[in-house]
Amino acid sequence: MKAIKITPRRENWLSALLVVIASLLTYGPLIRQLGFYRDDWYLIWTAQTQGLDGILSLFEGDRPILGWLYAFDYNLLGSTPLNWHLYALFIKIVSALAFLWLMRSLWPDRKTETTFIALLFVVYPGFYQQPNAATFKNLLLAYGSAMLSLALTIQALKAKSLVGKISFVVLAVLLGAFYIFIYEALIGIEAARLLFIWYFLKRQDNRGWKGAIRKTVTESFPYLLFAADFVYWRVFLFESTRRSTNVDVVFGSYGSLPLHNLARLIIETVKDLIETTVLAWGVPYYQFTASQTDYRTVAFAVVLAFLVVAAAGAYYFLARNQAAMESDAGASPQVGLDWILLGVVITVLTTIPIILAGRNVLFGVQWDRYTYQSLLGVALFIGGIIFYAVRGRLRWILLCALLVTGVLTQFFSANYYRTFWALEREAMWQLSWRAPQIVDGTTLVLALPQGYRLAEEYEVWGPINLVYHPNEPIKLAGQIMIDEIWVDLARGKVEDRVVRGTVSIQRDYGKVIILSQPTPRSCLHVLDGVRSEQAVSEPPEVRFIARYSDAGLINTAGNSAIPSSVIFGSEPPHHWCYFYQKIDLARQRMDWQAGADLADQAISLGLEPSDVSEWLPALEAYIHIGDTKQSRQIARLIRVNKDVHAGVCEQMKALQGQPAGYDRDLLFDALCKVN
Repeated sequence: MKAIKITPRRENWLSALLVVIASLLTYGPLIRQLGFYRDDWYLIWTAQTQGLDGILSLFEGDRPILGWLYAFDYNLLGSTPLNWHLYALFIKIVSALAFLWLMRSLWPDRKTETTFIALLFVVYPGFYQQPNAATFKNLLLAYGSAMLSLALTIQALKAKSLVGKISFVVLAVLLGAFYIFIYEALIGIEAARLLFIWYFLKRQDNRGWKGAIRKTVTESFPYLLFAADFVYWRVFLFESTRRSTNVDVVFGSYGSLPLHNLARLIIETVKDLIETTVLAWGVPYYQFTASQTDYRTVAFAVVLAFLVVAAAGAYYFLARNQAAMESDAGASPQVGLDWILLGVVITVLTTIPIILAGRNVLFGVQWDRYTYQSLLGVALFIGGIIFYAVRGRLRWILLCALLVTGVLTQFFSANYYRTFWALEREAMWQLSWRAPQIVDGTTLVLALPQGYRLAEEYEVWGPINLVYHPNEPIKLAGQIMIDEIWVDLARGKVEDRVVRGTVSIQRDYGKVIILSQPTPRSCLHVLDGVRSEQAVSEPPEVRFIARYSDAGLINTAGNSAIPSSVIFGSEPPHHWCYFYQKIDLARQRMDWQAGADLADQAISLGLEPSDVSEWLPALEAYIHIGDTKQSRQIARLIRVNKDVHAGVCEQMKALQGQPAGYDRDLLFDALCKVN
């Protein structure tokens, strides 16, 4: 059957459409269920409480342009998570189209190959922080600007008129300034720019590589001038107040240990080259798929990957044998080798600044961003391998396998972040159900389930202050489960903390409430040091410090805080955890009848916990109102889990006779003495 004819112009639109579709299928399906994470919290808190001046002050010590950029973004997007995720997806699509334009500008006769290389750019699984939109949209924006700048540079070389050439150069320099002031570690892309100019001139004028070098110096002068000015300003004039971006601090050790650091630079660069180009297509995929037990989610991800491959196949079917594609077959196979060599060199050049700054590639939720600066080189390298070193059917099998791997990895990453956000936002709602208000100056320690543990303290105080004290200065401090936290708790340490040089917090370890969610199916547990039986289901590290938690810092008589629906979404359905929190609050108030009534309501709705220790507040309420039937029934439910039952009884038995602040003996008799 004769193939459908399309013109070269329509093929350009078709390839661009394929890139857009692949981006939407890869990053769009779960976008409505994503939220705020990590560094997002201090930004959102600062924006809500301190406005424009606060946002600007956050970044004036290391990357001043980011303050203005975030101020603009927040004014546009507000505190709604979905807005930030749509914005990041838009940037990703524009970046991919800019990359496609760059590829077509350099290799206009390789339409099929450049389209598929652009698809590899889209789905690259070595960077899976797309769901962390508010934080990493800066990196996405910087990289997209860099791709546009490079494409405009090639257009300047092709321009026939002086006006056109000057216009393209000016735009390319402005975009270059924009991306490099956002993220200075992308400076290696300027080396890639010189390489592309040389490569273009070498092919265009048949000058040979020496002649192309001389011409490259002339054509590159505006870009070299700007790059030199930026480096001079960044190294000699601007002084970063943030340690991780301070040039003197970062490079301080190179003078004292030159051989050691030279060896480190070489070894880490080679290691990161392998990780970024090759291992990135397998390690993240394995990390995510090894823990997948929800086969419905897996099936949905596979369908998405199939759709991307099918869309790519449809493009190839429509475009093959067309006038727009005829030159592909006659083009020199040397181009594939060029892609491999260019890819390796660009990956090395863009990796070196990261290594010099003391960073390196680590495939983990926090650190995979140190591959993204080399995405241009990776796409070229992998594309070169596929279209130069692999032949026949194996070529398309490998290409499809890489596309599938990329889509699956990105979807599983989004699924991880979806669960993470569900845990975060529900933790805030459950805390609001359990603690109407919290005494000012309290430090809250939050331990989410393993695999979703928080990384920085502002992930605790940010959302909690937005819940309890919106648009007010910080009144509640926060901390995460750091290794040595027990030392500070034992000493009752008081310390002052400063975030990004502007946000001051006083953390008092003598006034602490410990919050824990042992598993994703558990409720949030507000621990109390006098109730050691509460902690039997907690992880060992939480159980060890539970005695320092003081639930008395909860103001049970205050007006209930209500999380902002703009940030945290609508209130979750009132399933078991709602009743658990309200029963536990009634227990703290010693309103036993209210606790028993809430337990009756939960039981009548068929609700029950996955962690049987969560029956304890209901058991205590039934005991105090004298409901023997229900108390015995709840006791039997707890005894079903022998480990929890034994742990609770052992804890209470060991503490018999010691002051408790509640009738521990009554609870012990009901639960631990077989009637």
